[in-house]
Amino acid sequence: MQVRFDNDVSIHYEIEGRGDGPFVTMSHSLATNLQLWDPQVAALRSEFRILRFDTRGHGSSSAPAGPYTIDILAADVIGLLDRLSIGRTHFVGISMGGMIGEILACRYPDRIEKLVLCDTTGRVSPETRPIWEERIREAETGGMKALVEQTLERWLSEGFRRDQPEMTERIKNMILQTPVSGYAGCSLAISTFDVLDELSKISAQTSIITGENDESAPVGAAREIQDQIEGAELVILPGARHLSNIEASDLFNQNLLRFLARD
Repeated sequence: MQVRFDNDVSIHYEIEGRGDGPFVTMSHSLATNLQLWDPQVAALRSEFRILRFDTRGHGSSSAPAGPYTIDILAADVIGLLDRLSIGRTHFVGISMGGMIGEILACRYPDRIEKLVLCDTTGRVSPETRPIWEERIREAETGGMKALVEQTLERWLSEGFRRDQPEMTERIKNMILQTPVSGYAGCSLAISTFDVLDELSKISAQTSIITGENDESAPVGAAREIQDQIEGAELVILPGARHLSNIEASDLFNQNLLRFLARD
């Protein structure tokens, strides 16, 4: 299904699960789409009503020319919730989706029930900006196929890629299907992201879940977020890299369900 905003941007979304359950909104990473959450939907659908969406520039949503900002992507979420008449929701975001969650919890606190931030950061160092600029150049000159192998290596451990070829291929296809304009716009948004000093405003119960071997958003970045949010818990998933919801899906799901069920 699609929602079209006044600025002619369309956001693709899916709703499933228990019809009278509390809403859980799920936001995916850069260069994937809402299918990234398939392992979690299977675990959540009996108790929750799940809203997944393709972020601007990804999947079946519009991919207008950038630059984007994380604030723009967060405003898209609020627009989607408004159009669907969803007042409050739990929010689960991974990587870029976690950044969106941080903005939402800081600036729209009345809309967020519980917050789950996965493999993300509160601040992207300006020193990494040349890395993002180079990735954008590679995508614009060679297409998304130029980024596939290096991205998979960052996101999933060698052992997982060897032992789980079907899931690895699914992630690979998500990367390849990402519009270059959307990748570039969102990469620029990520490269300038910095809300670490605002995170103390967050009042929602917060769980931070991260892979032990995540190099893109290291455990140290998760601890920085935890230090800023009163009462936040930190769960470190052994052996997992950046897509911890995929690589350690069973343990991820156990912790997610435990946290969402907690009073």
